Amino acid sequence: MSKATNEIVEIYRQRYETFRHLDKLRWQMLQLLIAIGSATAIGLRFTKGTPEWWFCLLLGVALVLLAIVMHRISTGIRKNGRVLKTVGKAVGDTEIPDVSNSMKSIAHWLMLAVAIVGTLLIVFSVKMVAEKYGYISCG
Repeated sequence: MSKATNEIVEIYRQRYETFRHLDKLRWQMLQLLIAIGSATAIGLRFTKGTPEWWFCLLLGVALVLLAIVMHRISTGIRKNGRVLKTVGKAVGDTEIPDVSNSMKSIAHWLMLAVAIVGTLLIVFSVKMVAEKYGYISCG
């Protein structure tokens, strides 16, 4: 093998490992989301009425941060996928999936839903604090 071919194979190997790592991280974020949802459900089971403002704020911030991490992982997968597909063709791998369009990914829509729910929880907690301290009136 020539030096150029060895370099292409090494780039392919590194990019493929990066793809596997980022894909693993993406699934771990889904597991973390399920854990947060389960803990929230258990916590809400033992509360009567509306949850405390700080609980909504904490949950909202956690969800927004999780959505940001999910977005960064997806962006990394797309950027890495472009190079991986190019280098893959050079080494004869034509079966690399096309990850260039985020709209086709369920991870994108899940990230968007998590961001919206987190933002709504933050807004709800701010509204609860404002009502509690009389900054705005209820009803």
